[in-house]
Amino acid sequence: MPTLLHRFGRFAVVGALATATHAAVFAAAIEAAHVEPVLATALAFVVAMLAGFALNRRWTFAVRDAPAQRLWRYAFAALAGLALNTAIMYCVVHLLHASPYLGLAAAIVIVPPVSFTLNHFWVFRRPAPRG
Repeated sequence: MPTLLHRFGRFAVVGALATATHAAVFAAAIEAAHVEPVLATALAFVVAMLAGFALNRRWTFAVRDAPAQRLWRYAFAALAGLALNTAIMYCVVHLLHASPYLGLAAAIVIVPPVSFTLNHFWVFRRPAPRG
């Protein structure tokens, strides 16, 4: 059974792959399909989220049950990460009047462990053994 640190490492790899997926879908949408950028990033977010869900479900957390309930939890966790990221940026830029790059750095440090915690203990939590 993988350790928590091992799972976090896998979660980080999946996050990097999801980010690359987001960038590729976004670029293809605006360059090849001439989709408006805001719509393109929303589409890219959904595609990257689904790719991240599939990889995390199979590889990071090795869950083999029906995905439907976990997918909704995963989507909620992803949106919670987006909300936290946005809140951090808002606080840094508008309340602290600091560089948005400081907000980006803070979000990079804070959001992944929070997201991992939600995924590990809620989205992909294994049911307690019956007995």
